[in-house]
Amino acid sequence: MEQCLVYMHTVFERPLARVLDKPLSCVLFGGSPGFVPVGFESDGSSVPEIFRGIFPRHRHPIAFFRHDYRCRIAKSKFERLWADKQFEKDVGTTSWWLTKKIGYIGVRIGAFFGAGVYYK
Repeated sequence: MEQCLVYMHTVFERPLARVLDKPLSCVLFGGSPGFVPVGFESDGSSVPEIFRGIFPRHRHPIAFFRHDYRCRIAKSKFERLWADKQFEKDVGTTSWWLTKKIGYIGVRIGAFFGAGVYYK
């Protein structure tokens, strides 16, 4: 299993946002290695407050940075689905089975309602 650190800081004007200070390794669609670039901004886990006890914001920074980046560069629904499945894998490396399943269901619901969808 790959180990990595995430270097980030809080955005002063937006306390829920985090920005990468160093590149973060990331497998891209198709299996090629890549990086989430320095300066990439994420809001963490965009979870409604009622569910934050189960899936707290900023608990899985590697997973949410990678997921937000993969969603940003996704060119189709298929690539978005792949990004969501990778999110489930990333959360699963540091959390329980139930937590990764709840996270996956959450990002799929978000995709259904258009959250994080940048392709047309």
